Amino acid sequence: MMQVWMNGSFRDLDAASIPVTDRGFLLGDGFFETMRAHEGKIAWLDAHMERLDFHAEQIEFPLDLLPATKDVAEIVATLFEQVRRKDAVVRLTVSRGSGERGLLPPADPDPTILITVSPFEPVDPGVGLKLFTSQRVRRNANSVAGGIKSINYLDNIAAKQEAHSYRGDDAIILSADGNVAETTAANIFGIKGDTLWTPDEDTGILCGLARGFVLGWAEETGREVDFEPKTPEMLKELDAVFTANALQGLRIVDKVDGLVIGVPAMTFFAELAQMVETSLCEGIVV
Repeated sequence: MMQVWMNGSFRDLDAASIPVTDRGFLLGDGFFETMRAHEGKIAWLDAHMERLDFHAEQIEFPLDLLPATKDVAEIVATLFEQVRRKDAVVRLTVSRGSGERGLLPPADPDPTILITVSPFEPVDPGVGLKLFTSQRVRRNANSVAGGIKSINYLDNIAAKQEAHSYRGDDAIILSADGNVAETTAANIFGIKGDTLWTPDEDTGILCGLARGFVLGWAEETGREVDFEPKTPEMLKELDAVFTANALQGLRIVDKVDGLVIGVPAMTFFAELAQMVETSLCEGIVV
């Protein structure tokens, strides 16, 4: 029987439950982090925990109710023993817990905090993705939920369903003004010559840790980064397009809306993807 950690104790999966008054279940009042673990150690753990604090601050959730970094590392190391793989996906979910009926949260929340660990098989970065532009969903730069990993993921679910209906792997979500923002689960990058391109923060994207790693690498190596807006049609002008997140690392994009994108083998993508994968396996903090 698989186990999870919930509210201070390890429990069998079937024995873990939340009350029907939990605001995460009723209202999506909460947030989460998805992390990569390799041989029991979480990659970029400090950075993930810093972002967990950021999520909490955005919804005025008390930081002192969150688990400590050291505790999370120890919990995951214990749960990892049941995975029997080298790699696992860790999800740390925080709900504000139960409260009275209505939108206002309780003054002194009693949160539900859940940590799960599941097997994960890394994918070759060169196995291409087929992306389709969502016609239903747009990013809102002023959205609180859009700026954190909110447990209300309806926009992402709807966009993913839309891409799936076209037999795509994922959806490109546009900004309010119709430019490329991100996918349902990753940030988007492009390569043109020696220059990197990625959407600016003001498009309403969730700036991921893998995005931070890539931008940090670009700064260290002196590569230029272009943040100018691009429509989906403009992506075909790039030498390569790829996605970046802290679980899968970097993934090349084969097609956008049915059009073949670039010639990745002629770019520095493979080198960069290997650097990210190595960092994820070593657990280097970004």
